[in-house]
Amino acid sequence: MGPSAAAVPSSATTPIKRPCERRKSVPLLAAAGTDTVIAELDHLTLGEITRQAAVRSALSNRHCDSTGPDRTLATGFSDILAEVSGKLVDVARELNKSQSSIGYLWHTDWPNRQHRHILTREAAEKAGLELRSSGITNIGQLNDALITIKQRGATAFIVQPSPFTYAQRGQIIAAAIKYGLGTIFAFPAAAREGSLIVYGPDYLQMYSRAPIYVDRIIKGSKPADLPVEQPTKVELLVNLQTAETLGIEVPLALLLRADELLE
Repeated sequence: MGPSAAAVPSSATTPIKRPCERRKSVPLLAAAGTDTVIAELDHLTLGEITRQAAVRSALSNRHCDSTGPDRTLATGFSDILAEVSGKLVDVARELNKSQSSIGYLWHTDWPNRQHRHILTREAAEKAGLELRSSGITNIGQLNDALITIKQRGATAFIVQPSPFTYAQRGQIIAAAIKYGLGTIFAFPAAAREGSLIVYGPDYLQMYSRAPIYVDRIIKGSKPADLPVEQPTKVELLVNLQTAETLGIEVPLALLLRADELLE
């Protein structure tokens, strides 16, 4: 995601079940990430909710009944990271033309990991490829995972977008380069830090619209009446310096489609 503090994904927090009587009442919650919202809902009674994640159903299945305001009132912005799984597979396929499989690094302690993994695997199978996943629970396991990915013959591998991989992107990129591997991220910031390819939403543009929604809700608009917005800009970035360092020839088709070539 982008460099500003507001653009940093929320931590992968497992919701904590709390007694209903301990909940506090707030008029509005603006939060980044589904995990954050679900965790907060376990101890807050919310009147109106605005959020940067398009998961309305997650707000309706709470642990305790309530006669308070309808907590399903939600709106905000989807980063469509699950939906870009197929595009990440396309990029990996173009970079690993001679391979029948695609490498995939993911954080296996993240609650939402399976959904994105399944979508990526389905996209790979549709392309006639095997998704060969390497899961880690902490950054100390990264080197072993990269050795495995390298031994499988990958040129570049997909990094599942998650709060963990965003926070640890610098170490992941540096370690991958050490092993002669290119990384494929969904966070634009990663391209400027050495990731070979990035395909993902413009978070700064997306977050810049959040105050507009907050203002409209404060002035009386109902969140449910405000459409959940998707990014208007999804960027394809190629780091040419990283490609040169790794000796990877990026296909011309990718270069021509790129929104920006970083040198």
